[in-house]
Amino acid sequence: MSPLLIYEGKVALALALFYMFYRLLLKKETFHRLNRIVLVGTAVLSFLLPFCIITVRRTVESPVRSEVRDAVLADLTAPETLGAVSDAAPWWQTALGILFWAGVAFVLFRVALSILSIRRIIRNGEVVREEGDYRIIVTERDIAPFSWMKYIVLSRKDWQGPYGPILAHEKAHLDFGHSAEVLLVDLMAAFQWFNPAIWMLRADLQEIHEYEADDAVLRGGADIKEYQYLLIRKAVGKSGYSVANSFNHSILKNRITMMSKSRSPLVRGLRVLYVLPLVCLGLGLQARTVYVPGDKDNKIILQEETAPEKDGSSVRLLLNLTADGTVDTGNTQVGIPEIGAFIQTLNVFIPEMIVEINAAPDVPMRVVMDLREELRKAGTLRINYTSPKTPAPESRSLPPADAQAQEKASPYPPEMVPGVNREDLCVALINANDRIFFEDRAVQDDAEILRKGTDFLKKHGARTHFVLRNDNGTSYGAYLHLQSLLRQIYDSVREETAQELYCKPMTELSPSESEEILRRYPLAITEAEPRR
Repeated sequence: MSPLLIYEGKVALALALFYMFYRLLLKKETFHRLNRIVLVGTAVLSFLLPFCIITVRRTVESPVRSEVRDAVLADLTAPETLGAVSDAAPWWQTALGILFWAGVAFVLFRVALSILSIRRIIRNGEVVREEGDYRIIVTERDIAPFSWMKYIVLSRKDWQGPYGPILAHEKAHLDFGHSAEVLLVDLMAAFQWFNPAIWMLRADLQEIHEYEADDAVLRGGADIKEYQYLLIRKAVGKSGYSVANSFNHSILKNRITMMSKSRSPLVRGLRVLYVLPLVCLGLGLQARTVYVPGDKDNKIILQEETAPEKDGSSVRLLLNLTADGTVDTGNTQVGIPEIGAFIQTLNVFIPEMIVEINAAPDVPMRVVMDLREELRKAGTLRINYTSPKTPAPESRSLPPADAQAQEKASPYPPEMVPGVNREDLCVALINANDRIFFEDRAVQDDAEILRKGTDFLKKHGARTHFVLRNDNGTSYGAYLHLQSLLRQIYDSVREETAQELYCKPMTELSPSESEEILRRYPLAITEAEPRR
């Protein structure tokens, strides 16, 4: 389902719930201003609630080799074309999208046509008086009086008669800003045209506008009986412009009844508090839980399948990271501290989103780690590190041994990876000069890393656990290169074992045979906290 249609469905549900409770609890009360605020406020709130996603972080103790990962760190091949859904949307989804936008266009066209018609009447009419910010327009057309924005429009016949109560009524509409409210609800109705609740809400809002304007006229000293007779005499006219506030509205009987009605006790206004549990309910339904491992919040474990399955609903977002900490999202550039809010906004429209981080080889890992931490705060845990645009070569020479001959890798406490014995851990450290240490011993080239890692994996088997650590100044290219080498270690040992046990390569093994190889050498690579 299209993220936009999912969003519209959430808005429709919220609107229906809010309006249902308004109709049950407040509609018949005389709190006109409060009812206006409730109707307009809950309508706006319905459009905003889907953006308000509460992230609940829950700490869990999970096994090191759990098949459920707290993040994905891995696609070591060149990045794919990102930002598009992998599978084509079903025809009915496309049809729904076309129908939705056709309805939006139709409603907006009607609103625009109504506004143009009003402006034409105002432009062709005569400005007979200006009172403050208001202009009184007299037209030769036989229409009912109406007001819009800063204009009050009367027919020539009404202007020549007793127009005092009419002007008082229309001025009340303008003073209360009723035109702007109707226009706002019309715009929201365009995107909820299929929802009966928005049209019922709109009708009730216009009804309240008339009640409020009538009340203002009566409070100004008008005689209630004479004013009611005036309404009845004007009942034959009709403005016909949906965005205008018409003096003669189709709810005449309700207006006369409301004028004679006793004021509602103030205590009934407390019924408006029904909004609070509904908002809490909406936020609760939007909440999502993020499971965080109990030992280290920033631990990432590489699992067997490094790339998420494409289910047709996941969208990949590529973030290009610069050395100075600017993130290029494809359409705009933001700083790392602002990326969390950007991702949370996108998540409303794209719930299933995979974030891929791409950076030049010389970008320091400190910047990458800062970006990843902001993504974690935003609740985005499906993260891929992609190869840099200028990928590291298959094999490369490391810095000469005497470049940092004195520097050793820091020792690691046994509890660094809970549940794994220290003797089964193989620690790989890349320092700020991209120098690589295996268990405190500097290595000279890729071949030595592969040889040492292969020997360790064969010796410890299924208990093996590689720990990858870097300094803040480690380059992104060197970090990805070491990741690739660790994967090569597993691939080569598995391939060798497949030949020994079954005399055929891994690609030709049956599911049960492949499972046996993976059971002997399960992928376990944990990223430790960087050295500061």
